Amino acid sequence: MWAATVLPERVPTHFGPGGEAGAWGWAAGAVTSLAVLTAGPVGTFSALARWVPRARWEWVDVPREQEWVDVPREQEWVDAGLGGRAAPAVAHRPAGVGTGMDVFAGSLTVAVVQAARSAGHGLPGWWSAVLAGWLVFTAGHVVVTCAVRYRPPAGVRAS
Repeated sequence: MWAATVLPERVPTHFGPGGEAGAWGWAAGAVTSLAVLTAGPVGTFSALARWVPRARWEWVDVPREQEWVDVPREQEWVDAGLGGRAAPAVAHRPAGVGTGMDVFAGSLTVAVVQAARSAGHGLPGWWSAVLAGWLVFTAGHVVVTCAVRYRPPAGVRAS
């Protein structure tokens, strides 16, 4: 909501590959879009972070499910019907992805305010680094999820 107090009435709403303003809109529309971009993922990932650890095993989709169920690492999760080692592994994931999305959305809000208030109306250079960092974080998260977290337990052959 900080943006609502500092944005001029006319703000850049779309930017080209070089960060230059390509389209313009009203401050109220920009503030609403930025609020939804921030609040939507916060609500979604917060709800998922609470739900995933409590979900029944059949609601958690992991590859080669039986390999995970047959190798219980956390007995209390198994007793609760949450499967073997997969349930604790997936419990933290929504919070990490949500945090990354919040950093992205928050930095975008600051960048749009700076662009609207600058003479050239382009995105600040630092935002390209934030965008690149967010893309690397997201890609890294996917790689770790696929190559490490869902890797079959030692001694189990993939089917």
